[in-house]
Amino acid sequence: MSESYSVLHPFSFMPNLKHKTEEDISKEFTYIKEGMGSWVFDKEGKNYFYATTAVPSVGLGNPRIINAMTNQFHKLSFSSTCGQMHELLQPLTKKLIELTDNQFSLAFYTNDGSGAVETAIKLTRQYFNELNQKEKSCFISLDGNYHGTTIASGSVTNMGIKEAFGVQIPGCFSAPFPNMLRPPIDGTEDEIVDFCLQQLINTIEKFGPEKTAAILVEPVQGVNGIIPANKRYLKEVEKIAKANNILLIADEVTTGLGRTGYWTASQYYGIEPDLLTISKGLTGGYFPMGVTFMTEKIENVLLKEGGIFLHGATQCGHPVGCAAALELISIIEEDNLLKNARDIGQYIKTRLKISLQDIPNVAEIRGLGMMISIELADKQTREPINFKDGEILSKKLKTQGILGNYFNSILLLYPPLNTSLLDADFVIDNVTKAFKNVFK
Repeated sequence: MSESYSVLHPFSFMPNLKHKTEEDISKEFTYIKEGMGSWVFDKEGKNYFYATTAVPSVGLGNPRIINAMTNQFHKLSFSSTCGQMHELLQPLTKKLIELTDNQFSLAFYTNDGSGAVETAIKLTRQYFNELNQKEKSCFISLDGNYHGTTIASGSVTNMGIKEAFGVQIPGCFSAPFPNMLRPPIDGTEDEIVDFCLQQLINTIEKFGPEKTAAILVEPVQGVNGIIPANKRYLKEVEKIAKANNILLIADEVTTGLGRTGYWTASQYYGIEPDLLTISKGLTGGYFPMGVTFMTEKIENVLLKEGGIFLHGATQCGHPVGCAAALELISIIEEDNLLKNARDIGQYIKTRLKISLQDIPNVAEIRGLGMMISIELADKQTREPINFKDGEILSKKLKTQGILGNYFNSILLLYPPLNTSLLDADFVIDNVTKAFKNVFK
């Protein structure tokens, strides 16, 4: 008798597994066997351009990063950072602070992006507790934001996910996000931005600025469809936060370290958050790791006379993860990959807009740097395409050798920062073929 499949996959529809084998599941999920650079290969040997996630920022199997990690494994395979330190902690931290324009003075390492956001939430709470403002414990995030999978980071995620898990942490509220394709009101871009800003102000006033601790923003909403925020909107959100003694948390778990063509999307938008989180691009998928940065203002309160942050995980600041991050940063700098991300990302978007302009189901092509999305909906009514067509498109993209992330009528594409012009043309040509095949 064949052995039943026994893995529960994240964010994946799972059938009843009672009589399902590994072979059965491999027919429903993509079975990836090998990967190198921008490409992965399934167990039949078919190759796919790997643009599913923002994690592999410099591709797979990079020998420089693997060698740096291997050397570190031989030298020091593990070290706790609870009352201990190792020789890569400070160099990585100083380099990251330098890359973020020296806006921050401290970094706290985590094992993933959700942990980084959780850390920012806890730091915010402790910051105001230390100031004897314990009533400032509420958080405001934006509709469509995705912030993570822990209870706290999930409580400030406004995508219809948290409802599956029952009661969340109290004091988490949301305000409208200026999604220009699906705006909360009809009007010009400026009118939509003004409305969203006023609604944010109204939300703060409703629950009280004396109770509101932080506003969380994704400069580019990732999971919700790669939707860049309006620049003026984010600048005004920053002003509103500062005027009301509210911390600004920039969730750059996805956008951080080059994905947008800038070290951080905050640099592109010209904002200076009090806390900033990075994860996916920190090690490019070579090691699970995240980081939360905080400004000197927060450090001066938490450590004014010394102090303790009662939070962390056993493997925070792992030396092998630090080695991977340092080598990845060197590659991005030496190969000028920020510029490549901007140039090739714009090239892909521009070419796709031309090649897909006659397809009525393509409502919008958008993105920033190597974050690109195609939203499928009726251009007039904005009604999303039906589920069946989306399923057919998803399969056709795989047939054409494209592994993107099709979710909620939106195709998300995350090419590596070092994507070549040749590979970009492969993406453009084969995405176009898939769309034209499905929507003739």
